[in-house]
Amino acid sequence: MSLILIKNGHVIDPENNINNQFDILIEKGKIKKIDKNIEPFAGCEIINAENMIVSPSFCDIHVHFRDPGQTYKEDIRTGSIAAVAGGYTTVVCMPNTLPAIDEVSIVRYIIEKGEEVGLCRVLPSAAVTKGRKGKELTEMWLLKDAGAVYFTDDGAPVWDAFIMRKAMEYAGSIGSFVADHCEDLSLSNNGVAHEGEIAAALGLPPLPPEAEDTMVARDCILALRTGMPVHICHISSKVAVETVAWAKALGAKITAEVTPHHLSLTDDEWLDFDCKAKVSPPLREHEDVEAVRWALASGVIDFVATDHAPHAHQEKMLEHQHCPPGMIGLQFALPTVLKLVKKDYFDMKRAIEVLSTEPMKKIGLTPPAIKEGETAELVIFDPFESWEVNEETILSKSKNTPLIGRKLRGKVKYTFYNGKIVYSDKSGV
Repeated sequence: MSLILIKNGHVIDPENNINNQFDILIEKGKIKKIDKNIEPFAGCEIINAENMIVSPSFCDIHVHFRDPGQTYKEDIRTGSIAAVAGGYTTVVCMPNTLPAIDEVSIVRYIIEKGEEVGLCRVLPSAAVTKGRKGKELTEMWLLKDAGAVYFTDDGAPVWDAFIMRKAMEYAGSIGSFVADHCEDLSLSNNGVAHEGEIAAALGLPPLPPEAEDTMVARDCILALRTGMPVHICHISSKVAVETVAWAKALGAKITAEVTPHHLSLTDDEWLDFDCKAKVSPPLREHEDVEAVRWALASGVIDFVATDHAPHAHQEKMLEHQHCPPGMIGLQFALPTVLKLVKKDYFDMKRAIEVLSTEPMKKIGLTPPAIKEGETAELVIFDPFESWEVNEETILSKSKNTPLIGRKLRGKVKYTFYNGKIVYSDKSGV
């Protein structure tokens, strides 16, 4: 339909300083008018957004769509479906594919496949080192020129500090950055659960927080000394948060992300020995969860990234030492952040910033604007509606989450991308 009228929605656009109730008229994919009361036109589709939030759509700079190589877990189409159901219209795929995203042809494949699916903007990151083996830098300039938005060996740390420093300098010199999976493998030592009371009581191989803390400290110091940017993936520990705060205060160009599961779940999830609780870094104790929540509120942590990591059911049924770490997250980020709004960690404006505008700016893109003349790229969500997480409501190909059977509050009703409705909770994609 060429005319869509969104009525009575509470519009929040942090970049354009909008935080009020407005009607929005969309004509042929463009926002034609924003006003307090717009009368409906003949033949106009009306969306009643009363008691709902209308905001720029979301951006996730850390997802695993498993394409190429492991599409039995997820692929670009099913990942895109899960993304728009969660309100996301921009996602960045991680390079731990088979083969790794370390060549121009694979970068182009990801972009072209995303455009072919057409539900959202699918962008690739590229590996820091060839094959993600930590030994030889990739051709960063060529990969960036082909469309890679940043560089990471995610799933594996850049172990060698000399190589990490060179990578930061190289990426920074071409207007990009390195994002690091911070884990000292000699300290993690094949641990599966956070080193604490739960792991000790259940006899699970412990993974000490120092494995994360020491690598975060190394990267912060390298950023401080080189003057180049570094991004800390899925930060989870209290000490790591304090280290990032210290380095930022000294002027280091550091950003950090936090996942929905590290904001909402603790190592208590291991109490029934369910390997759906296995993630990397591990789910931690309550004091760590509190630390990352307040760090997100204060800006020490810059935004939320889901680390959406699909795995097949049979893989997550393996023993804890053999099953792969990771859980899905694209449809759970909004309810997680809204829960923090309800608990007064921050307001709704900050919620939109951490889900939408801040991650967009980090990867050098202009955030979608709710502004007359702009293409409609927005999300309408009900912050109060409850829904149950089950195999029907999860739209990812994989279902690996400990949230199965639980109720969440906050539901995406419509997602607009490139001027079109690409998702509604009534009709799906």
